[in-house]
Amino acid sequence: MNQQERGGLGRRALALVGVAALALIGTAGIGSAAFAADELPAVPAPSISNITGTMGSLTIHKHSGDPGAAGDGSVITDPAKITALGAGLVGVDFNVQRVAKSGVPIDLTTAAGWDAAQLVTPGNVMAAPYSFSSTTSVTTGAGGVVTVPDLPYGLYYVTETDPGDNSVVSQVAPFLVSIPYPVASDSSWLYNVHVYPKNKLNTTVPTKTVSGPTAPVLGSTVTWTVTAPIQALGAGDTYRSFVISDLLDPRLELTGIVVKIDGDVIGVDPVTGYTPSGAGQTVIVTLNTDARMDLVAGENVTVEYTTKVVSLGDNGLIDNTGLVYVNDTTKETDHPRTNWGPLTITKKAAQEPNRTLQGAEFTLHETKGGPVVGTYTTNSSGQIVIDGLYVGSGTDVTQDYWLHETKAPAGYALPLGDAAWTMVTVDAAGASDPTMITINNTQQNGPNLPLTGSSGTTMFMLGGLALLLTAGGVALVASSRRRQGTFK
Repeated sequence: MNQQERGGLGRRALALVGVAALALIGTAGIGSAAFAADELPAVPAPSISNITGTMGSLTIHKHSGDPGAAGDGSVITDPAKITALGAGLVGVDFNVQRVAKSGVPIDLTTAAGWDAAQLVTPGNVMAAPYSFSSTTSVTTGAGGVVTVPDLPYGLYYVTETDPGDNSVVSQVAPFLVSIPYPVASDSSWLYNVHVYPKNKLNTTVPTKTVSGPTAPVLGSTVTWTVTAPIQALGAGDTYRSFVISDLLDPRLELTGIVVKIDGDVIGVDPVTGYTPSGAGQTVIVTLNTDARMDLVAGENVTVEYTTKVVSLGDNGLIDNTGLVYVNDTTKETDHPRTNWGPLTITKKAAQEPNRTLQGAEFTLHETKGGPVVGTYTTNSSGQIVIDGLYVGSGTDVTQDYWLHETKAPAGYALPLGDAAWTMVTVDAAGASDPTMITINNTQQNGPNLPLTGSSGTTMFMLGGLALLLTAGGVALVASSRRRQGTFK
């Protein structure tokens, strides 16, 4: 090989540096353009004539954060620079594919191979005449590092295929790297190449809250609000998807949805608004094209689900978790809860505890003397059954209510003043385990009746005695007259 050939090959190698260097930046945008040859810095060109061996390696160092300056293919050893890279991401999958032209692997031990390589870009490598002659799949390990050994000298296309458990919102763009990699500063070659691609992670924390009910009785509505902060993306990336999903508890019935971007309400629209969907209790809100274009990092998307509480189930604790999907990430909200409990009131006779009383009327209040929650009357079993009362949210599982007796059962006295009020503490529980309370009534007194005791008997006896005495006197008179002969 003459001097002119070596110089030409050196320039071609340097041209490839632009392609590979861009890859080493770890840019997050999809479809980045390669540097043009005339934009490359004027540095001494390495000579292809001093390439030794036939095999090299590629080490991928996967980190989180924003892309920095372009790498040079060497390993970073400075502790401060390593710290500045950000956290290493474990479990990220990559494909390393050798590029072929017209079915023949590009061989970077030859001048023709370098000529072919400088025409390849991440944007055209997927189309003819290019293809892939081999594929090696690897996964980053401790510190986000993985090495691909025993790579024949050639041009390789590296793609991130799966972020693993990492919340990657902007993936690294596919990039090209040559093995060996030219060192522009001294015309030498790196046979063990190191790249440091970075990912933009979704660091937002969506929240979910639940309001108190419109009324503290079963059948009222509560509103669940999911607040999703808008995550910043990597350079050149877009919000390709923004979806909020909610699996409603079976005891809830959806009655309405309100979606807002930074406080502004958007409606149902296939382009400018959102699309509601889902099956069963699953509710999905998908932001459409124009709505996603209006998203600004640092603002919020909120979705308000209005639901009716239709039953208590077996525990009265009703919670919900929302999911927020942004690009390829999934974030889970916290678990707000609305708590309910049933109440059963039994009215009994004070003098006969086994006797229940029908027809007693009560009003129910959240506070003594406060507004009326509801009006209830004991049934034929002497009971009032309230299917569910609100007892709080989160960890609040009890609530005090006040019963005010407004009408007593027929024949029983109505309590007056404070005696007419009864406080009851309702516990969160299922339909089969109500809070129980018994309220007694005293029987009314009847009118005073005439006396029919010992006095009446005495009078009766005295009257009888008088009659006997009278009869005896008549008999004595008659006897005396007979003796005297005067009786006629």
